[in-house]
Amino acid sequence: MAVAPPASANELVERIHTTLAGAGLQPGMVNLAGFNTVVGGSSTFKWQWMATKLHWFVYATVMAPGTPSDALDRYLDDACQDAINRKGAMRGAQSGVAAVTVVAIDGVAPEVEAWATKPHGRRFAALTFPVLAEVAAAKVVRPERMMLGGIYTGFLKDLVRQYVETPMRG
Repeated sequence: MAVAPPASANELVERIHTTLAGAGLQPGMVNLAGFNTVVGGSSTFKWQWMATKLHWFVYATVMAPGTPSDALDRYLDDACQDAINRKGAMRGAQSGVAAVTVVAIDGVAPEVEAWATKPHGRRFAALTFPVLAEVAAAKVVRPERMMLGGIYTGFLKDLVRQYVETPMRG
């Protein structure tokens, strides 16, 4: 039986939480830049990544369509720092972190869409991957390419497909 698409940004974040839990990622809640945020993650090692292990985390929160870009950037920066803190020591020694930061909104938001189309952050062995989930338009926006960490782009897009786009479709 098909499930209807989410009716609201709140419902989408709940579905992302359920999807993370269903994958055994033990999601929890954290406050980032004043936003209650679901977070779950794991680690993946690939030889294609020059034999590195990526500790990745998916963060999802609800924001209003008119949220200013500085609040979006604070959310992304806080998620990156949270990922670094969760990973612990030895970042950079064949190991890095990635924060896939999902902003779910109930309406079309051109300024948020522009924020999500470009990669952000330039920290040692730490990547950020912004994602906008516009529930009313059933649209997911994320960077197509990355300047730094491009070797991980395909993998990060797969995480978005699995943990954001699939729950968005219902």
